[in-house]
Amino acid sequence: MATLYHYLDCPYCFKTRAYLEERSIPWTSMLVDRAHPPAELPSLNPLGRLPVWLTDEGKPIFGSNTIIGFLEATRPQGGLLPSEPLQRARCWMADEMADKGLLEPLMALDREHRDHGNPASWDLQVYRRDTARIRRQLQVFEQILGGRQWLVGDGLTVADLALALPLTILERFGLDLAGLTGLQDLAARLEKRPSILAARKNPHAEGGAQAR
Repeated sequence: MATLYHYLDCPYCFKTRAYLEERSIPWTSMLVDRAHPPAELPSLNPLGRLPVWLTDEGKPIFGSNTIIGFLEATRPQGGLLPSEPLQRARCWMADEMADKGLLEPLMALDREHRDHGNPASWDLQVYRRDTARIRRQLQVFEQILGGRQWLVGDGLTVADLALALPLTILERFGLDLAGLTGLQDLAARLEKRPSILAARKNPHAEGGAQAR
């Protein structure tokens, strides 16, 4: 069975786990401790980053989108990317916007929070800059939804999975989805989805899904 090397708290590992759960793809979990990475990690990914997917044949593939793209190509039945090229490109563009426009500034705010603890000690200029950027991107996603349930097409795609984590951590940083009714609905549906709930669990804890 294929193996996923992953961190529990990594957003890219989370997206990969959610994808695997959504597709019901069998996998074995290799949960990695950041302080004690496995000796084989450099041979699996020279960049030393996770997630890494080790195929049934023992071939490593690293990077969440590369893993998803590989699995979509090798297991196309019931995939989460449209077959039509333009729609597929729109999925990847939405994923890129979620990453660069939401996740990266949220992670920057999280680092600021960890480093300085008390919000009163935050750099307010950086906070206002990053939160304004996030609000603008949320408005863009609301426009993309345009009253529909999903970002691209008529069903859930990797574009929607890319939003599952960012939309749930906004409140940590004084942000919300007020007035963005489409995103509010999407966030609520994603939060309850079994694949998202499973991706949040420690697969090695009691009740976790270490292998499917």
